[in-house]
Formats: sequence, structure tokens, C-alpha cells
Amino acid sequence: MPQRRFSPLGKFIAWMLVGGTLGILGTLVALRVVNRDPTPALTPELFHAAHERWKQTAPPNYDIEIRVSGNQPATYRAQVRGGQAQAAWRNGQPLASRRTFGTWSVPGMFSTISRDVEQLEREAAGQADPRLPKLILRAKFDEKHSYPARYSRIEWGSRKGTTAQGVTWEVTEFKLVP
Repeated sequence: MPQRRFSPLGKFIAWMLVGGTLGILGTLVALRVVNRDPTPALTPELFHAAHERWKQTAPPNYDIEIRVSGNQPATYRAQVRGGQAQAAWRNGQPLASRRTFGTWSVPGMFSTISRDVEQLEREAAGQADPRLPKLILRAKFDEKHSYPARYSRIEWGSRKGTTAQGVTWEVTEFKLVP
């Protein structure tokens, strides 16, 4: 039986296909590695432990700056004195409503995250509201003070008609004030 030989053009096309496929796969792997969020997954246990550590060691006076990315990116600053938010700014402009000052204090951040964690707990117990999107939560807590140094929230199956929507915040400054 005679052996079939490929023409030089056939060999060239075959090697181009192999090379192109390997190039595409390599690019996809590289993009995945570069764009992967290194923030650890947030479980209810991790959240509650971090929250308890914060409550036990919370400094009464601090200034905090948080950079938010997502649909409404902004930079927030809050001044906390005696454990209470005294002033807050969004993109350098003072927030007008005093009741919103605490949103970007550490207790306010824990309060926001707690609502998402409660949704995870309801999902795990089989009691989730089917109208609500599925959540993927990630968080990293400061090792010394246990404030949420980075928090990421991704909604899958959002009511807003898109596949996924996310918001991330990261503490860019946390300064104790005597």
C-alpha cells in the first residue's frame, strides 16, 4: 500500500492550524491568569470571624478612603471619631445627608456585606428568593484591624437584563487618628 504524502502547501496549512490553535489557547490561558481576581472567596464563616475581630479591636478614631469600581465608580472618604462617622465625601464633594456618612465607615461596610452574606446563607439553606440574582462574593480583610480591605460582589442573572454585574471596593487608605 503506497504511503500518502502531503504537499508542501498541505504541510504548511496543517502547521499553521496547529500553531494558530496553540496560540489562541495560550492567549486564553494568559488572559485568565492576568485577569483573575486574587481576592479569596467570602464564606459566612470568614465574614462573621472578621466582623467579630473588628468589633473586639475597632479603633475609635480613623480616616478611611475607599475606591469603588463598577457601574458607579467613585472614591469615598469618611472621618470616624468616637466610633461614629462625623463626615464623608464622594469624589471630594461632601455628602449632604448625615445619615449616609456611616455607609463608608467600617461598621457601614460590614453592614452592607452582611446583607449579601445573609443571601448566601439563605441560598445554602434552600430558602433563596428566586427573583434575586445569584451572588459571588470575595473579600480580603486587613490582617491587623480586620476591616474589609477589598470586597467584590458579582450578581449572576441580574434583574437588569445582563448576565453579570459587579461592584468592587478597595480601601486605599486607613489611618488611625489619635
